[in-house]
Amino acid sequence: MTASNDRRIPSRTRQPKSRRLRFLQILLGVIVLAPAFLTAAPVPSVKADGLSDALAEQQRLSQLIARQKAQLAKLSSQQLSLAKQISTTQQNLSGVLASLDEAQAQVASIAAELTSARARYGSLAGQESLLTVQLAEVTAERDAKQSELDRRRQILASRLVEAYVTDQTPTLQQMLTAHSLTEALSDVSYYGDMAEADKALATQIQQDEKELAALQKTVSMAEDAAHQMTAQAAVEKTTLDTQAQQLAASETQLEDLKTTYEKQLASLQDSQGKLNQNKTALDAAITSNGKALDQLGTKIDSYIRQQGGQGRIPSQYNGTFKWPMSGIITQEFGCTGVSSEPRVGNCAHFHQGIDIAAACGTPVYAAGPGVVVFAAYNPYDAPPRAWLVIIAHSTSIVTWYAHMQGRAPAGIYVGAHVAAGQLVGLEASTGHSTGCHLHWAVRVNGVFTNPRLFL
Repeated sequence: MTASNDRRIPSRTRQPKSRRLRFLQILLGVIVLAPAFLTAAPVPSVKADGLSDALAEQQRLSQLIARQKAQLAKLSSQQLSLAKQISTTQQNLSGVLASLDEAQAQVASIAAELTSARARYGSLAGQESLLTVQLAEVTAERDAKQSELDRRRQILASRLVEAYVTDQTPTLQQMLTAHSLTEALSDVSYYGDMAEADKALATQIQQDEKELAALQKTVSMAEDAAHQMTAQAAVEKTTLDTQAQQLAASETQLEDLKTTYEKQLASLQDSQGKLNQNKTALDAAITSNGKALDQLGTKIDSYIRQQGGQGRIPSQYNGTFKWPMSGIITQEFGCTGVSSEPRVGNCAHFHQGIDIAAACGTPVYAAGPGVVVFAAYNPYDAPPRAWLVIIAHSTSIVTWYAHMQGRAPAGIYVGAHVAAGQLVGLEASTGHSTGCHLHWAVRVNGVFTNPRLFL
């Protein structure tokens, strides 16, 4: 489109100087879109499938983000389930366990679930890295497209200036009356004054703008997804670490309980072995254990009747009981293989309470509200004597707490009213005991009854 320097425009088309200056100012404003002119740069070829590629990239990114969100949702759901399992297991370990094997199975199940959750998080972290890579790629592609568009605009701006310099005023006037550069370029395509190369360049700029818009949308989508994914992944990582710590604490607690149980079991087996070797000592132990309980029980029943008659102990108890201590049940109520227990009914050896073992010094609490009717060493025991606390919940229902440390906590004395959950002593191994544990018994109308019936 360049013209020789001596070309002259007919007077009927020549514009006033002030109007030509205004054209020049507008053209210069167009030129400011870029930092420099590339007047000599060739016109890039039009890439017809560029927009399709940009839209396809959007679709691929959307699918990746959807997969990541689904993966994150599964991980969150798995962690909620894991949190419930951990909570249940911790409650079991902090409460009363009837079976170490069951607790071990629960902890093993949690460990397997946590391993699965960690693997799912690892997959999520890998997808997060992939998203970061794709974000970098599409950002680079967008920047390249922006540079390419700027360069084409610079070329076209240079040609507009050149057209003005060569006094192609009518064409310029048509362009400068348009509302935007894109509109002007579209209009210009209908005029023969602009070369085919310029028409192709105008078309390419329009195509570039569409591609750039699509790429910008993809970049924004990837940035938002990356930021959200990073934040959520950090939360899930913190949750996993916390759950791992909770699992480790549960495993430690379980090991402590197993150690306590094994020590007591070994001590019990040792004691039973010695008694079995000496039948006289075994018979004496059986007689002593049975008489001590019966004699103390008879005394306590008499005292309760007296206090009940004076209105100091209620006649009825309508509530339920709570476990007085956390730990492992080492011996249930009923017939037992422990040969030192006395005969009751058809059982040669009968355990008249529930034994709960935990670390020495574990707090023991009142299973329900009532009145303390005994807090001392059992006077009917053959030495060594057991320290125990007995609470009357009514004139017919009484709970016993035996083998505790030989001193009463504040507020525990005969005649004192106690609330459910109030501290009544600390677990120990006083009396004829094979290790630290609590012997918890419930006596109803003078007969020892299974405590589980009242829980």
